[in-house]
Amino acid sequence: MTSTQLITQVDVRDPVVGRLCRDFPTLSRDAVERCVCDLRLRARHLGVDLTPTLVEVVAREHLMSMIKSEPPSGRRPERPSGE
Repeated sequence: MTSTQLITQVDVRDPVVGRLCRDFPTLSRDAVERCVCDLRLRARHLGVDLTPTLVEVVAREHLMSMIKSEPPSGRRPERPSGE
């Protein structure tokens, strides 16, 4: 089974993905699912058994770094309060 096939088999009811989507509303659900799936694939490749809690913690750190690394020019400009 290829990694692409595994990515498409992400369970949409995955509670880890659900919690992360709720906590990171600025990221698309697809980005969160991809992050979680990639993390699980890398762990499997390295022979590491991850618990759902550990998957969530590591994915949360990665998603937070994605948000913090966004350049200011990529953010939407803030509107003045009078408009």
